[in-house]
Amino acid sequence: METEIGLAPNESSRAAESGAESTPFTAFTPVASVPPVQPVPPLPAYPGANPYGPGANPYGYQPYPPYGYGYPPRPTGTNGFSIASFVLGICGFAVITSIVGFFFGLFSLSTIKRTGQKGKGLAISGIVLSSVWMAAFATLVTIGLVTAPDDASPPHRGAGGNVVGKGVVPIFDLHPGDCFTLPPGLMGSTKSAALTFTVAPCSAPHDSEAVGSSTLDEDSYPGADALRAEGASHCIDVLNQYLPDTGAVNGRIEFVYPDEQAWGAGVHRVVCFLQFPDATLTGSVHRDRSSYTADQLSLLDATRPVITTVGRFTLLPQSATLADQEQAASDITTALRGEITALTTEQWPADVQPAIDALVAAHTSAAGLWAQTASAPGTAAFQDDLRRAEDSLDLKDMVAARSALGLASATSGADGSTGSTGSTAPAQQSA
Repeated sequence: METEIGLAPNESSRAAESGAESTPFTAFTPVASVPPVQPVPPLPAYPGANPYGPGANPYGYQPYPPYGYGYPPRPTGTNGFSIASFVLGICGFAVITSIVGFFFGLFSLSTIKRTGQKGKGLAISGIVLSSVWMAAFATLVTIGLVTAPDDASPPHRGAGGNVVGKGVVPIFDLHPGDCFTLPPGLMGSTKSAALTFTVAPCSAPHDSEAVGSSTLDEDSYPGADALRAEGASHCIDVLNQYLPDTGAVNGRIEFVYPDEQAWGAGVHRVVCFLQFPDATLTGSVHRDRSSYTADQLSLLDATRPVITTVGRFTLLPQSATLADQEQAASDITTALRGEITALTTEQWPADVQPAIDALVAAHTSAAGLWAQTASAPGTAAFQDDLRRAEDSLDLKDMVAARSALGLASATSGADGSTGSTGSTAPAQQSA
């Protein structure tokens, strides 16, 4: 439809005179030489159309949709966060759930206040339950910090390496001379919980003292049985180096060896220590050779091979063959004969000589019995000979010779034998 229509002057005047409302149409300026024209009749209306009626747009544009007024409908039902807060508060034994439940409760209260939903009681209950759990956790942490042992750090050591301040060391990092009380259940256990010892100055009461360690020779893991036998043998040698007079201590030589996992982690040694019956020791048992007189050292050096070989004999596994047992008996025979030679060639004080002579006589007889055992024709004969050979090593003559030279004798544990052995996992080993 055209929006600009030319009108004659008289039509324009009539419109003005009649007071009709002016239209937005633009008129052309009439030309004088052009005769007036008749008005163009109006175009017929479309059926049913009312182009200028209510709601119509004379410019042909679609009207904008009406603006909406008011608010969306309020949420109904129970607030979801209040339910979650209550559930998490009940399950607050997991630390994170109590924290989340607490904040869910606070958030749900603010939401409920704005929306009017249900669930205020659940939210409050969730906050209270979560708060109780968090308070309990805080109390436990505080108690743990207050009651935590003050020896969780490494021990303080003096210039010589001796412990001067209590502390914890991995089991394979024990130093010779470290004193400690053996944790219950360690020996014979493979539990990884027993991986550290709390060491203290030897002046504090204790029942164990580390005497050293020994590196094993195998390239691959030899198995637990082989490690027990080899470890015990190594520890006897370590003890002899640590303590010239092993017969003076009433303790047992114990040791800890690596299991297969520890072996794979590079732990290829046994750690040896002396264990005593009670945690009543208040000093180190370590002595060096300067602590003894020349005569005392002569006796100790002469008798030590017998103590060592007898100790190794007692360490033979039950699976040891007859040949292995006979070889061990032969080693004892050799040690006894060497002892006899050393004792008879040494010059002893007059008051000591009778005790030395009695010891030589007793061990000369014992050497013959052990030699017979070493050459037994079969298992039955070996067992019979072994009983007689063992009875021949009566400690009475040894104790008398020691006493004559002023050496104290332990009532037990002087034969170098070992007790039970233990094995540990490698997770915390620094070696």
